[in-house]
Amino acid sequence: MHSRLLRYLDEVVRSGSIRRAAEKLNVASSSINRQIIELEAELGTPLFERLPRRLRLTAAGEILINHIRQTLRDHDRARFRIAELGGVGRGTIRIGTMNGLASGLLPHLCRNFVRSFPGVRFEVKSLLAPEIVSAVADGEVSFGLGYNLAPSPSLRVVETFRAQLGVVAAPGHKLADRAQLRLSDLAGEMLVHADSMLTIRAIVDEACRKVGVDLPAPFETNSVQMMKHLVVEGRAVTFLSPPDIDSEVESGSLVYIPLRDRLTPNPLLLVERPGGSENPSAALFMDRLQLKLRQIIPGPRDPAGLSSPA
Repeated sequence: MHSRLLRYLDEVVRSGSIRRAAEKLNVASSSINRQIIELEAELGTPLFERLPRRLRLTAAGEILINHIRQTLRDHDRARFRIAELGGVGRGTIRIGTMNGLASGLLPHLCRNFVRSFPGVRFEVKSLLAPEIVSAVADGEVSFGLGYNLAPSPSLRVVETFRAQLGVVAAPGHKLADRAQLRLSDLAGEMLVHADSMLTIRAIVDEACRKVGVDLPAPFETNSVQMMKHLVVEGRAVTFLSPPDIDSEVESGSLVYIPLRDRLTPNPLLLVERPGGSENPSAALFMDRLQLKLRQIIPGPRDPAGLSSPA
C-alpha cells in the first residue's frame, strides 16, 4: 500500500469518521472513501462497520491498522536514519508535560537520547493540563504528555496509558517491603497530599470516602518534586503513579507499592497535532517514550482514536 493511503487509514481510525479525517488531512472525503472501498474489495472483506454516527473497525480492520501503524513507525525511523546520513539528525524536541513527569520519567530518556544523537536538544515545559492541550494545538511543542488531558479536535491521541496511583515510600520505610497496601494501612502515617490543583487529590479523596478512611496530612503541595523530596528525606509517604517516580525507582531512592483499594484510573495521554510531528527526531523519541511507558505501566492500553465519537 502507498504510504499516503496508510496515513489516510490511520487518521480515519483516529478521527472515527471519514469526514473528520478528510478535514484534518485537507483531502476530499470522497477520495478517502473511494480508496477504502477499493482496498476492501482487494482484501475481500470490510475494514469498517458503518454505524450511523461513526466508523468502527472490524476484526480485519484491527489487524490491518496494527500493521499500518507499525509500518508508519518503521517508515519514520528509516527517514530519520537516512536524514542522519546527510548530517540532518539535529534540531530541537519541544515537550509539554507535567511537573511530576518532567522530574520522573523524562530525565533518563532525554539524557540517553542526547547521548545517541548529540545534535539534538530538548526544551521541556512543565504545564497544567489545559496548557499542554493549548501548547500542542498551537504548535509550541512537538508533543504533549499529561494526565487526564481534555479531548480536543486540535489533538491526536497517540496512545493512552492506564496509570494507577499507588503509595510511594523511601526504601527504609516500614511499609516499603509490602507487596500491596490498603488505604486503611496508612492511618497514622505521615502523609504528603497533593493539593486540589492536581487530579491526584480528587482521586485519593474519592477513594478514601468510599472505604470510610480519613487520612489527614501535615503536608500539602502542588509540587510533585516537593512531594518526592519529603518522602526521600523523611518518614513521609505519598500517592503518585509509576511514571512520576521512574528516575527515583531506577536510582533506588523510592519504591512504588500498589493499592488494593479500587481507585479511579489516572489516564496518561501522549498527544500530538493531527498531522503528526514534522520533526523526525521527535518522532523517534516518541517511539522510545511509548516503549518505556509500556514497560512501566503494565496491563491494557487504549489504542488511539478507536473510541472517538464521530
